[in-house]
Amino acid sequence: MGDWARKEAVMKKELPEFDVLLDMASKRPEQLEKLRAELIEDIIASAPERLQRRLRGLQFKVDATRQMSRSPMASCIKVSQMMHESLHDLRGALTGLQQMESQPVQSPAVSEVVQPVNTASMAESHTDRHVDSNIVSLFTYRARRGHPAREARV
Repeated sequence: MGDWARKEAVMKKELPEFDVLLDMASKRPEQLEKLRAELIEDIIASAPERLQRRLRGLQFKVDATRQMSRSPMASCIKVSQMMHESLHDLRGALTGLQQMESQPVQSPAVSEVVQPVNTASMAESHTDRHVDSNIVSLFTYRARRGHPAREARV
């Protein structure tokens, strides 16, 4: 079944009416849980294959949060917090990208990228073993924009 056919099948599957769901929740919770699991699986299966693993991981986190919660309300609050944190992270990433795009791209001088190795100071400081994250960000930005990496000349 193609991607469009799967998505269409998932979209056509209808939930029972609210009163039926309410009755299931109070009298047949295992049936309601089965329905919930089926609907979630249908949605994940209808997603592009490249996203399915990530979606299953996310659902695992949601299910674990639900199981560890003391009550359905606590579960709802914790899952809601997870969503807000995710949106906050996404907003930060988008803001960072907007800031990077608004700044002119400047190539760092070779002396800023390639520094002489001092083995004595490497043992003293953990930070000397890592390239400045701004330089890495610059090269990543340039690579994504299609600029070839420049070789350091000594």
